[in-house]
Amino acid sequence: MTEATAYPNLFSPCEIGPLTVRNRLMQTAHAKLYTVGGLDSRRNMEYQVARAKGGIGLMITGNRIVHSSSPTGTYRFSQGYLREAIEGDRRMTDAIHEHGAAIFAQLNHFGVNAASDAADDFRVLLAPSAVKSPAFGETPKAMEEEDIRAIAEGWARSAEYSREAGFDGVEVHMAHGYLLNQFLSPLYNHREDEYGGDLIDRTLFPREVLNTVRERVGEDFVVGIRISLTEFAPGGMEIEDTIETVQILAAANRINFINTSGGGYHSGLRMLMAPADTEPGWLVERAAKLKAAVPELPVFAVGGLTEAAAEEAERMVAAGEADMIAMTRAQIADPELPNKLRENRQGSIYRCIRGNQSCVGRTGKGFPVTCTVNPEAGREGLFGSQRLPAAEQASRWLVVGGGPAGLKAAEILAKRGHEVRLMEAEERLGGQVNLLTRMPGRERFGVLVEDLAGQIAEAGVEVQLGARADAESIAASGFDNVLLATGATPSRSGFSSVAPTVAQLPGVDQDNVLTGWDVIADPTRAGDSVVLLDDDGGRQVAGVAEVLLDAGKSVTLVSRWTSLFPSTVVTLDQSILYERLFGKGLRYRLNSWARRIGPDSVDVYGLYGGEEETVTGVDTVVLATGSIAVDALYHELRESGTEVKRAGDCVAPRSLDHAIYDGYLAGRELWTAAQRHIREGSLEEW
Repeated sequence: MTEATAYPNLFSPCEIGPLTVRNRLMQTAHAKLYTVGGLDSRRNMEYQVARAKGGIGLMITGNRIVHSSSPTGTYRFSQGYLREAIEGDRRMTDAIHEHGAAIFAQLNHFGVNAASDAADDFRVLLAPSAVKSPAFGETPKAMEEEDIRAIAEGWARSAEYSREAGFDGVEVHMAHGYLLNQFLSPLYNHREDEYGGDLIDRTLFPREVLNTVRERVGEDFVVGIRISLTEFAPGGMEIEDTIETVQILAAANRINFINTSGGGYHSGLRMLMAPADTEPGWLVERAAKLKAAVPELPVFAVGGLTEAAAEEAERMVAAGEADMIAMTRAQIADPELPNKLRENRQGSIYRCIRGNQSCVGRTGKGFPVTCTVNPEAGREGLFGSQRLPAAEQASRWLVVGGGPAGLKAAEILAKRGHEVRLMEAEERLGGQVNLLTRMPGRERFGVLVEDLAGQIAEAGVEVQLGARADAESIAASGFDNVLLATGATPSRSGFSSVAPTVAQLPGVDQDNVLTGWDVIADPTRAGDSVVLLDDDGGRQVAGVAEVLLDAGKSVTLVSRWTSLFPSTVVTLDQSILYERLFGKGLRYRLNSWARRIGPDSVDVYGLYGGEEETVTGVDTVVLATGSIAVDALYHELRESGTEVKRAGDCVAPRSLDHAIYDGYLAGRELWTAAQRHIREGSLEEW
């Protein structure tokens, strides 16, 4: 007999207008950048179908543009107003329906929060008023009557095409600082005609859009909205304003659901896709308040919810506080999440770490979405999804190194039928991840090691801890194959590419010079006054600074970069770090580097102005100057004639997502460039 699910309410059907969705789990719209020429691709279909197979109830496609006057990323986002999109979309929706899931199309116009030079013809931006974008710094044209009519028609046409393409419904985007939100918000809408003024007048254009959409698609098709519960900005929409807005929109009986969110460009996109520093479920209380105000409408709850929130999600549905529960990034990490929750297989879930590195972080750079935890995400057409090919010939593998690359390789090798032994020199698995978890806001990363350790145990991998391998013991081990995943170690030279002729920073070999790893492992090794040299510009440097500050140290950060921690812009945690670190007393000097380190001082110079300064009273200098591969064992084995492979940072020091992907490829025994390289555009081709 099949065991009853622990979440009966979460896996009960949900009525959304004329549609019945099989359960309450969903993915909200999220940009993936899988389109080609404004049309969804095979890559997008494979991604969506993997999640339909995984048991999801509802998914919503991201940012289908409704009109050509919304130029930002028209080469990256689907263009819903194009009739030629219907054929490919129909293939996708048919495939999704075959596996029992429902899919809505999100329809949007970016308004002022765009860039006119995203299109070759420099299209002017349109918005309710000529108010400069808080993010892009560009001033739009205030929309005239003909613009309003044309864009409303674009929404209707896009909805019509969505229905023809087999979508189960459409979501009209009114959140996140985009065009309809701009009409609703007093931060953007300064109009003095019938489209501006008090709240009911500011809802006029959104109401007109909903009316034209409903008239075009009929009453037997789902139409809903996405709206920010609050803008998190002074003078912006608060929850009470949002409730009143929804009541106005609902009074016309034109909508079937409300999908919630929070924030926009004034508050920073960190509110939209909150990183691990933010408590999960941080918007659900506001969603419950909205639901209480409009009990007749299904309300979708969001806010960094992961598998850990399943019990809370069950309670919310049972209590009538929400009707659908979004676990968007959690289902990027594990497409099988709904099936695993329903079948009480929580221990087999690959848990999202909410690092934003490969999902949000990649789209911020203009690259397609994948996932640190799930190397198959966005590559389902190439690799499948949690369906590995059996080894052509089972053999015995020795994997040396229990960091993320070694763990992933051992997992995949064993699941494909190989016999695997994993040797780790330390007394615990995890490698560098164990250091990451000591940083404030990075505790969640520990689940990555827990999950990989659980997977290799289930797959039958033999694990030896505290076992340091050398060339002699490996040669004598009798294994058929050897894989090294020995990682990287911090550079202690003080080298920076801004001073390429200085191979070793003068004074770097003194006892008062430590690495970031040293102080994360033991902050007491640092004295009271610390200079932190930042050549990396990333989250780990911020973590080192915060560990030192929390230990009561005085920290002066000297950075070669033009801003603090620039790589954290795309992962949406830069502003969070600024708030915390400035509040803890961080001092810093940008556009600078060290000329030499003294016994109790550091000579610093400006990279552009050439100004010189000596920082005195320094007890400790901490280097954040990159890593070097631990590859001596690899070269020793190669020179002795031993056949050996390697993966992860011991090939070249990179980031966590690269290490896991490298381990995944090693587990599938894909070694050559021909096997590993993905031709640009090949995943998108039908």
